[in-house]
Amino acid sequence: MSERPTAVLIHGLSETRHVWHRQISFLEQYFRVISYDVRGFGESPTGNADGTVRQFADDLAQLLSAFDTGPVWLVGFSMGGVISQRFALDFPNQTKGMILIASSCTVGTLGQKFFNYRIQQVQKGGLKNIAETNNDDARGCFFTKDEKLIEEYKKLRVTAVQDPAGYLNACHAMLDVGANPLTPELNTIGCPASVIAGEHDPYCPPKASKMIADAIPNANLSIIENVGHCMQFEASDQLNDQISSFITSH
Repeated sequence: MSERPTAVLIHGLSETRHVWHRQISFLEQYFRVISYDVRGFGESPTGNADGTVRQFADDLAQLLSAFDTGPVWLVGFSMGGVISQRFALDFPNQTKGMILIASSCTVGTLGQKFFNYRIQQVQKGGLKNIAETNNDDARGCFFTKDEKLIEEYKKLRVTAVQDPAGYLNACHAMLDVGANPLTPELNTIGCPASVIAGEHDPYCPPKASKMIADAIPNANLSIIENVGHCMQFEASDQLNDQISSFITSH
């Protein structure tokens, strides 16, 4: 078994493991790092998908069974944070702790409209519409006006989706969280949890992170100033420090 803590990096909607490249190069100095493509994105096939976050958590459990890791630290961004919460609930003995970045534990009315609209767009226009929608969504993820960063993220999002069914599955999974919020279950989580929000995040605002932190016993909440949704890009050094310091302090 690895003597170093294992950190598992879980990306969000319309992303791949490559979204973490600014974190991996730093975190690998201190931890064993595992990053992967969530079902339906990048190199992971959609397969027999059922439109639930629980299946995403089951996928991760199956993946980790191939490694001799022991309990792992979950580092989840946005949808990846939702997967992390579900995993911690369903596989507590495999969860050492978790760091939830720009995430949520439920999907409100506006979020449901967000996902329903994207489902409709994909059903109408397939991959072409996903590319157009992803470009708009990518720009909205940033508070900075740094076009180089935004363009880098736009390219990643467009190439992440090779199968419309994978994108639709993830949207349906998030809608399922709207119908069945994780919030009532979170008080059963006993592992250390750090919840990190971006001050100007329009998709998962600080109030969404506060909802998670309030529900998980002894969770730590922090807000990174002057950033939007994509903290891995906009505040990579600060985020890396928070991830590493939280893990090493436990």
